Amino acid sequence: MSIPMLVWFLSGFVMMYVPYPHISEGDRLRSLGPLSWHACCQFGQTGDDNARILFAQAENIVGEPVLRLRRADGAHIIIDLAKGGATQIDFNRAGAIALGAARRMINQSARLIDAKQIETDQWTVGLAAEAPLFRFAFDDDDATHIYVSGTTGEVVQRTTAAQRFWNWLGAIPHWFYLADLRKHAVLWSEIVIWAALLGTFLTALGLYLGISQIKPIAGCSPYRGWLHWHHFAGLLFGIATLAWVLSGLISMNPWGFLGEQFDDQARARLEGQIPQWKEVRASLDLIRSRSESIGAVSVVSAPLDGRLYWLVKQIDGTTTRLDAAGNVAVVSDSDLSEAARRVAGSAAISEAAMLDKQDAYYFQQDERLTLPVYRVVLSDADRTRCYIDPKTGTLLHSLNSNDRWYRWLFGGLHRLDFATWIRARPIWDIVVLSLMTGGLSLVVAGAYLAVARACKDGAFLFGLLTKHDE
Repeated sequence: MSIPMLVWFLSGFVMMYVPYPHISEGDRLRSLGPLSWHACCQFGQTGDDNARILFAQAENIVGEPVLRLRRADGAHIIIDLAKGGATQIDFNRAGAIALGAARRMINQSARLIDAKQIETDQWTVGLAAEAPLFRFAFDDDDATHIYVSGTTGEVVQRTTAAQRFWNWLGAIPHWFYLADLRKHAVLWSEIVIWAALLGTFLTALGLYLGISQIKPIAGCSPYRGWLHWHHFAGLLFGIATLAWVLSGLISMNPWGFLGEQFDDQARARLEGQIPQWKEVRASLDLIRSRSESIGAVSVVSAPLDGRLYWLVKQIDGTTTRLDAAGNVAVVSDSDLSEAARRVAGSAAISEAAMLDKQDAYYFQQDERLTLPVYRVVLSDADRTRCYIDPKTGTLLHSLNSNDRWYRWLFGGLHRLDFATWIRARPIWDIVVLSLMTGGLSLVVAGAYLAVARACKDGAFLFGLLTKHDE
């Protein structure tokens, strides 16, 4: 286990500053052009008027407006709003999408140098639902790759040469995230779980032995050389090392332990009755002429309490909420009170208040944080917490008791994000880098001793075999 532990520490340094590539909502919006409302809205023969629509999103694809629909029966449809009827994303259309996105996402002229259709690769693990995928490589200074979904026509991933290089030293070895292995999700999960479980056991055993071998008369340690430094580093940094390997194990939710669950039932109660296709169609035809829709790059359905609303997003992320008739619809205090009652369902509400700063369970991580936020704490057995966007009425975050334990046992121990003061940079960097450097010294000494012992034992065994042959 000395080699995997060494890999985990070294790759952990990289992961502190280079995360696994992903495209945020802000990145995705910047890849889009303004909606071509003048060409909208032709729907054609697109199914049953009474069909329930879980999700609707109007955006441009290659300069023409489209509407992405997800129906209650699970069907995904893309409607060409300029010509009417369903449309498909083929290789040529995906290429045009990637070229348009590249002009907006790459801050220099870039020429397309390679294009390929794939099911998945090292950088699209977890995007199986978007397959087939189209990968396009550009000759800009960053050697950008842009991925377009053949299912939705959206840009779903973007990587640069620097990200790809550093992730081979960071997230990929840290998570054992090889694409061929990740295709077998259960096998990958079991390998990581058992490796982390063994690492936890050996770290705990080493910590016990290190403490038991303290000899005050001998200057704390009876060992000399590398053994002395391994013992000394273990006494200083063994607890931090154990916390990291144990929390890494917990992050995998081994065999269902503390599995994270987003409360879909709470979201369903909040949204209420799902709108019908005829309502969505009529409403979209109304809002296209509103001034708030001019220049918008994305319009997304956001039903609340059985009523249809739309979130109109500009390229900078600015969002305006419109009702079904296209009027600006500000979420009122009474709307939030009703939203709290709906997410609670049959449970009593312990607390419902506006929160204008981060708390222990809702704080800045990778994406932009929505503040203020409306926090609802329930009096159910799980003391469920729900966080609602006061501008849109959407459910942003929900935690039950398992989620809260996971937050402390993984986030608190693994990322050391358990308090606001320690999350502040550069305090976090100083604390984590200091502990990581100490842990690395422990693991390096352990790895050296393990290899030296293995070589010594191998040489001894080889000598015995040679003597036996003679």
